Amino acid sequence: MRDALERAKALRWAGRPQDAALELRKALLGDGDRCEVLYLLWECQFVLGDRAAAHETLLEAKGLASGEMAGRVAVAEASWLMSEGEYSRAVEKIEAVETGNDEIRAYALSVKGVCEAFLGDVARGTATLEDARTAAHRSGCVRELTRAVGNLTFVLGSSGQHERCVRIGEEALTRLRIQGLAPTFSAVIRYNLATSLLALGRWRELDALEVPDSIPGNKAARIMLCKAEAVALRGQDPDDLIEQAEKVIDGHDALFCAQAAYTRAVVARAKGQFRAAVELCRETAADLPEALTGGEVLRLCAAGLGAARDLQSAGGRVTRLDDPEATEEELLARIPVPHGPEDEVWRRLAFAEAGRDSWAEIAVAWDRLKMPYQAAYARTRCGAPEALRHADRVARRLEALPLVKMIDRQARRQRIPLLHEDKPRIGTLTPRERDVLELLGWGRTNKEIAEELVLSVRTVGLHVSHVLAKLGARNRSEAARIARDQT
Repeated sequence: MRDALERAKALRWAGRPQDAALELRKALLGDGDRCEVLYLLWECQFVLGDRAAAHETLLEAKGLASGEMAGRVAVAEASWLMSEGEYSRAVEKIEAVETGNDEIRAYALSVKGVCEAFLGDVARGTATLEDARTAAHRSGCVRELTRAVGNLTFVLGSSGQHERCVRIGEEALTRLRIQGLAPTFSAVIRYNLATSLLALGRWRELDALEVPDSIPGNKAARIMLCKAEAVALRGQDPDDLIEQAEKVIDGHDALFCAQAAYTRAVVARAKGQFRAAVELCRETAADLPEALTGGEVLRLCAAGLGAARDLQSAGGRVTRLDDPEATEEELLARIPVPHGPEDEVWRRLAFAEAGRDSWAEIAVAWDRLKMPYQAAYARTRCGAPEALRHADRVARRLEALPLVKMIDRQARRQRIPLLHEDKPRIGTLTPRERDVLELLGWGRTNKEIAEELVLSVRTVGLHVSHVLAKLGARNRSEAARIARDQT
């Protein structure tokens, strides 16, 4: 059994948890101490996403554990409770563990820190996770060090501290690469890094983030979903990426299906398939897997509500919802209690899609979290002239083409000139219209323009109307400002 256990450990640390699990099952057929074998098997099964089997294995290990292994198994049980959202019970379990082993202590603090953060005390949780990093350094255990960093970056990303998450995550990846351990230990760190790069609008860096074959399928698939969302927000087709993500998931995974549904809804909205996006969000929200985080549920509901609003305002021959008010109430009823500042803004966004919150305030809240795409989206929904211009600049910098088109449509409806359009629109004016515009810039009345250009007042009035329409200016004063700026 000991030889099989050592082979399994080598396979696990080589990034092959499935092969390690097979070796461990063989080891269980022999004689010897089953507890350590079961403990490693539970971890492999959990990493592979087989939660039911993992829990059964953990309970069997608990029945056999004694001495130091009893502490390890107790922390693993707390980790399971944490994954189920039972944060208070997990903390109680951790606080009952007494150990002088820094490796076990680092594991315990890693779990406790996440629970504290999700119980509402993010500052305390991050401090505990920093203590976990210190204990892991003392132990010299790379596995526990990466666990501590993975949990810390998870908490930072979940609480909207994306820049700090990226900085710590990139530092950890660099250290792992130097040690030659990045393919084995970096899965969680890479995923957390991917979610924060997506939030920060650093999509080119997300494109370049590697997904080694050694990363377990469930984490690799979720990184691909992040990449697919960034591709969709730039107006490109991410279907191949989503299909690739689905292929690396071994068997049915309800959690992944729900996460993929959100990504597909983002893609559908980017393509203008608003009804499909609404139905996808409604169906998924009606049967949510327990492991889906509150933040993920919030984003799903917000996407559905946003698509419903898009559908109501879409022109052309679009199939409408049978009962838009019922759909709105259905999705609003699914919105969970937010945990942390980012969740709170997602919740406000969902209600704003239903006309029940201030888009201007939401845009400022996204600014504070340094999430530029979301801030630009909120300013587009706000629709105020300066808000639209601000959104337009950000959307073009991010190359977020579907949002750029949305801004253009909004600006045309409201006859708001966008700054990047001033020169091209002036280029569409006829020579006579340019003359009229120049005189408008000098504050001339129609009668004064008619006298200077030797035209009738009626003809000048027609020219002024054409100039306003081509520039998207709401009135003579706005046209005059454009004239002064651009002629």
